[in-house]
Amino acid sequence: MNWNFSEISKSFLKDDRGKLLVEGNFGLEKESQRILPSGDLALTPHPSVFGDKTENPRITTDFSESQIEMITPAFRSIEEAYAELDAITVEVENVINNELLWPLSMPPKLPDENDIPIARFSDSRNGRDMETYRKGLALRYGKKMQMISGIHYNFSFGEGMVDHLYEQFGNGKDRRSFVDEIHFALARNFLRYRWLLIYLFGASPFYHSSYYPVIKNEIELIQNSCQCCVDFIENFNQYATSLRVSRFGYSNAFKHKQDMYFNSLEEYSAKLRRMMATKNPEYSQLGTFKDGSQIQLNENVLQKENEFYSSIRLKQNIIKGETQLDALEKRGVQYIEVRILDLNPFERIGLNIDEMYFLQIFLLFCLFEESSPLNKKENEVINLNHHLVALYGRKEDLVLQKYDEGAVSLKSWGKEIFGRLKDLAELIYKSTGDDRYLIIVEKEYQNLFDTSLLPSEIIHREMKSRNEDFLEFGTRYAVTNSHKNSIRKFDHVDEKL
Repeated sequence: MNWNFSEISKSFLKDDRGKLLVEGNFGLEKESQRILPSGDLALTPHPSVFGDKTENPRITTDFSESQIEMITPAFRSIEEAYAELDAITVEVENVINNELLWPLSMPPKLPDENDIPIARFSDSRNGRDMETYRKGLALRYGKKMQMISGIHYNFSFGEGMVDHLYEQFGNGKDRRSFVDEIHFALARNFLRYRWLLIYLFGASPFYHSSYYPVIKNEIELIQNSCQCCVDFIENFNQYATSLRVSRFGYSNAFKHKQDMYFNSLEEYSAKLRRMMATKNPEYSQLGTFKDGSQIQLNENVLQKENEFYSSIRLKQNIIKGETQLDALEKRGVQYIEVRILDLNPFERIGLNIDEMYFLQIFLLFCLFEESSPLNKKENEVINLNHHLVALYGRKEDLVLQKYDEGAVSLKSWGKEIFGRLKDLAELIYKSTGDDRYLIIVEKEYQNLFDTSLLPSEIIHREMKSRNEDFLEFGTRYAVTNSHKNSIRKFDHVDEKL
């Protein structure tokens, strides 16, 4: 984009336009495994009371029959979206009886690979395709990797702010092209700076031993393909912030070796469609049918667009019969989906309201910062920073690569980014009198320099101080976070009174 942070910020100082910065639409999607009180994966069917998985817009499943997915609609405020996810969580907990919701992104105790239940769907064309797609995922990546869960943050800017940007910086373009352009610019900057979110909010530093086959397989791949990388992966358990988003987690970027730069909708669409139309020799060897049953949708690099994993997606509301890519091509970008967040076990629904506000101002920063097109070289550095922070983020002297400027410490680069975030928070305060963004940015700024405040470090210290293993820790918080357990706590207080 041909703008800079200072120029665009100043444009919001006139006529109290800074209030446009806080307007938007917010939604959440949360995946969570159902478990038994022992911490074992629950192998019971998805509760029938929630109806057809393809028809329920609020409660469905993700990859597994045991992996429940809770979805809110879009709301005009963060508080409404948060409250709705909390309400859906309560609704689920009231139905699953003696089962609990696993509070961590890395899976609970998993059974043997063959015993992990793939989500089942109705015997319709759509239902059969959804089930076959999941069979294909299991075949290509293994079921255990698919059992990782997370929380997605959906956000769109208010129309008033988009109108203002178009008036100031549209330069004669048609509005839809401009809107697409600024969202793709934002996505590129999100890729550049996402390491900061991994550092601040990563909450998956450990895994259960039943997940180890995935770790072992990845280590062997590294040893066979990149001997110089072996040292890089040693001792990751000591410093990891988010195994979920590391190469030990759910990411097929290395497997496909496809670079998605988000330089334009046209480029994005062409690459995605090419991957969906190009046969993969490895998947062709697996075949499409086995013993008379379809085991994957096709033999292509991607069975369908959902298979392409990215830490951010640009989306458009779909009309029945469309794919997400169809909708994007027809009507352009409508909202942003942030997919990089771990479930935080210390929060009942997996994140807190402050984190949602921080993400809002972080996305504003990504929008306002200059965003040149990405290329292969920069993309490689971006991915390196991502995995360095995911595996070594709590290492005090961690050094990242600042693209054209060479090596830089994580904390000094973070300090620079926080300078921009503070400027935005002050602009909002001047325009609206709302100081909550200032308070939240300052709080996370302290976390930048004090690793003891990071969720990943708190998990590490708490497990160590209580002499707990991964399963004991997760099960304890599954009970603590349960709505039914909260009611029992309050009932106990009432009795004492």
